[in-house]
Amino acid sequence: MFTREALHSLATAEPGPLVVSVYARTDPRDPANTSASPAWHVALRDGLSALGNRLDANGDRDTRLGFRGLRNRIEEELVEMQPAERARSVAMFVEIDGGRSERYSLQLPVRADAVVGDARPFVSPLVDIADRGASTGVILASSEIVRLLKIEQGEVAEPADSTFELTIGDWRPFGGSAGGSPGRGRQTISHRERFEARVDAQRHHMFEDAVRQTARRLHDLGWERVVLVCEREIASRFRQTLPAELADRVIAETDVNLVGEEPPVIADALEPLLHGSWLARTTALVDSACERSRAGGAAALGPEETSGALAEGRVEHLLLDPQHDFSGAAESVHPEIGGQAEMIGERSVEAAVATGARVTSVSGDDSPALREAGGIAALLRY
Repeated sequence: MFTREALHSLATAEPGPLVVSVYARTDPRDPANTSASPAWHVALRDGLSALGNRLDANGDRDTRLGFRGLRNRIEEELVEMQPAERARSVAMFVEIDGGRSERYSLQLPVRADAVVGDARPFVSPLVDIADRGASTGVILASSEIVRLLKIEQGEVAEPADSTFELTIGDWRPFGGSAGGSPGRGRQTISHRERFEARVDAQRHHMFEDAVRQTARRLHDLGWERVVLVCEREIASRFRQTLPAELADRVIAETDVNLVGEEPPVIADALEPLLHGSWLARTTALVDSACERSRAGGAAALGPEETSGALAEGRVEHLLLDPQHDFSGAAESVHPEIGGQAEMIGERSVEAAVATGARVTSVSGDDSPALREAGGIAALLRY
């Protein structure tokens, strides 16, 4: 998993020799990747070819010659990777002079394949992965156990002593899948039957104790976003017992039965829910920026206002359509952000990361308000 420190290093790199940035959407679940020539490989070849043609037309001799050898090495490295290494996406950054060379296997698919040659690493797709895959705590609960997990960038981790067993009133390591022990075999009984069979004073007291201890664990773990996965009646009791500070962090709920499943199964099952929650929050942020701007508040809309705020370090949260065409607004963009129209979005992302702002990418199709604002907006610090 790539870190925010690595992301910051890439986004703030000083301009230098040509850096070839490659994003391959290698997701084996994508039907386009199931043929003898998977779509990501075709896109990689096409992208490398297009970049080579551009350098042949405009690049200096050393850059042209350097890239001719580099392109074969990039393709061979990706093709020779094992499927598990390719994961669902691969991001690669290679300097043409043999300097920087970094590669990341990602458990979330990038939006699109891309090959970009620039004086700095092209980081917009990686920032998007970090935002969509932001760390989220998961509470899986039944009337017998509470289990905690964390999902970040599509990968699942379990903290130490991740399962609270109500019958013994203590935390312990997760003991395996639902079929792995006699105790777990009871999970074949429906949540509702267990719930109705155990509603008594003692169970109520034990459940409240479990929620209180879960709240303490959540506070210690520092999880800012939480998904609640349990039957509706149990979810209702959980919300009522959680302190308001933690209840406010619950961003989504589902009653699917996952409490005894293995981590990869849980991550796959919750991916649509996490994406839907992310998209709802994102479109709400865009709407908030538009409302603030109309009221004369701390927000910026459009390339001119937003680039100016970025140059001044006033942006708290940048909102960007990565596919927006900024060619008609290139002349109005602040000189520190401007340049080639196709790189305005990327330069905006770099400036945001450098000043500690959050970045969210969302398609104009998903957010008409962002499209009407000119493909870019921001919530400001002041």
